[in-house]
Amino acid sequence: MTFTHVAELYRSVGKSKKCTFIFCADHGVAKENVSAYPQTTTADMVRNYLVEDGAAANAFAKFAYSELYVVDVGVDADIANLPGLVDRKISRGTKNIAQEPAMTFEQAMQSVRIGKTLAEEAIAAGCNCFLIGEMGIGNTTAAAAMTAAYLHLPPEKVTGRGSNIDDDKFAHKVEIVRRALKVNLPSRYRLLDVLASVGGYEFGAMAGVIIAAYHHQCVVVLDGFNTAVAALVAEELLPQSTECLIASHVGREVGHKKILEHLNLTPMFNLDLALGEAIGSSIAARVLDNLVYIFVCGPDADFDGELVQEDSEFDLFKKQLGLDGVEGLDSIEDVQELFGDEIQIEEIPLDFHVSEHRMESIELPFSTQTLNIPRAYPMAVHVMGAEGDEVVAATDRTFNFYLRTMPRLHDRPMNNCRDILDSLTKPKGSLGHLEEIAIQVAGIANEDRPTNKLRHAALAFTNFVNCPSIIDPDNYDPKAKGARRDISMDFSATTRTFGMKIFLGVVNPDENLNVAFNFGRNLAEEITFDTPIIALTALSNLLEEKLADNFANALLTKRGKLRFKPENFLQHVPKDYQCMTSAIIGSLVAAAHNSTLIVVDRGAADIIARYLEKICPEVRPFILHAEQLITYRNDDGAPTGFDGEAACIGVEIVEAALTALNEMKTFEETGVKKAIRN
Repeated sequence: MTFTHVAELYRSVGKSKKCTFIFCADHGVAKENVSAYPQTTTADMVRNYLVEDGAAANAFAKFAYSELYVVDVGVDADIANLPGLVDRKISRGTKNIAQEPAMTFEQAMQSVRIGKTLAEEAIAAGCNCFLIGEMGIGNTTAAAAMTAAYLHLPPEKVTGRGSNIDDDKFAHKVEIVRRALKVNLPSRYRLLDVLASVGGYEFGAMAGVIIAAYHHQCVVVLDGFNTAVAALVAEELLPQSTECLIASHVGREVGHKKILEHLNLTPMFNLDLALGEAIGSSIAARVLDNLVYIFVCGPDADFDGELVQEDSEFDLFKKQLGLDGVEGLDSIEDVQELFGDEIQIEEIPLDFHVSEHRMESIELPFSTQTLNIPRAYPMAVHVMGAEGDEVVAATDRTFNFYLRTMPRLHDRPMNNCRDILDSLTKPKGSLGHLEEIAIQVAGIANEDRPTNKLRHAALAFTNFVNCPSIIDPDNYDPKAKGARRDISMDFSATTRTFGMKIFLGVVNPDENLNVAFNFGRNLAEEITFDTPIIALTALSNLLEEKLADNFANALLTKRGKLRFKPENFLQHVPKDYQCMTSAIIGSLVAAAHNSTLIVVDRGAADIIARYLEKICPEVRPFILHAEQLITYRNDDGAPTGFDGEAACIGVEIVEAALTALNEMKTFEETGVKKAIRN
């Protein structure tokens, strides 16, 4: 499944109303010492979800604007009195699969029915997008055994380290999986035999959610390895049910990738996660909210010579009210006057997130209610050599000054941030790249726990020819036959959707390279003075002459390696874009010098940044490559997306990392037991 199919599937449900289910159960195989944590941790974590509000599931459900439901399908403890618990306990844990079957056939069927019924209840209440996760000590052992049985693979090919176990325990875990398969001989050709023989209740419940979602034309965003195993159970029961699935990421467990390949699902992200509390699915759902909004409200990506203008926010608002074409309504105040007290209108503050405040279609007549109107985020355009601007060329002395005075990351807050992350209620390092990003931001910001509400902005560069409405507005007619697309509009649509301030640098390709460097440097200096995170891109991906392809062909080998010596690469850049490249280099150097995290877009900007990191290693700690986090592709296998899309998604992932750092609680705060050996 390509990203095009993913976006269409997510878009098909309309405005998403999300629901997060965390299914919790214990496993008898935990007695075989296959986890770094004691079995009582399962019940501790359920209390953490419901009482302390301090787990990853809590933090990321909020991040995705999703309702969180915690379901007990088999916890080996009496926890029915916990506030908010959905109690559907089948038994107090499964049997030890290293000695006997995990459950009876009837219990396996019951677990599936529980998930299906809960999902149907949620659908009746308006939910159309499910984010599923699980909690249960020992469940990756069961998951490995199920994967081996379903895919006919040896245990060592599908077994991972779960809760970050050491080498000796890992070798022991592989042998336990092998023993479970030998003792129970699970067969995928007998109904639910794999689940009953070596599985767990949470896998059946998650499969039930998938089946219900398919029947009701809803979407399920898979999380990690265990949710992918649940998809195998659903596929066994209803093969077409996998059509409603979206793979959020590929995790650290080795069996995860093999299942996604079997299901023909392409993960959106590579986050190196090793925790299954709907973290990856929450990030994916929030990003998909934004991307689908772009597809619905932005310019047509398939430009054939005629520019498809997007409606203004006010025009969209009038369409919602059925007032499209009505004369005399030129402002929100005019609409308010027309309806009087029947309707209240509020403008969304600039820093609100679009996925929380997307507009809905509603029908007249109105009762008293509030409508949210997205504010038009202004795009600050800077044109090289514009009237009144002094054209100044940078010198070698300027560049050397930046290199000589480039700051370093601060070690103390990075170490303190790492200690905080290690103290949170999760296995050490289980948040993968999110932890690395949080530590990087701590080192840049010189704060142990940087806030997840840091200001951010988007900065793009392009040539004069790509912005005719800006360079020559009097003579630009977008409806003229053969009119060139003005890509500044596309960039505005993308970044506005992600809630960012927008800056565009328009470069004269015939100018001196040092002047272009200084132009980019000055623009970045202005932006990063009070903005600690920027998304950086180069525009033109939506034009026929794909800039990303041109740069890759000119500057990279067939394997994607840098082709030229870094100090000579600029002369090999396509001639029309050498000044733009110099401007981007200037912006990278200046932003890093101002201790800003620079999230670099895919394509040309990524290639330029890679060469600069070789020339000037001092900037490397301040750069985050979105290409390394995002895995989805177009139908032809090429990176997909609007200009700036990957960089904006990268900023969302940074916010996700800082959300975990700020919203999760520690073992000490929650009373959850630490790992026996970690």
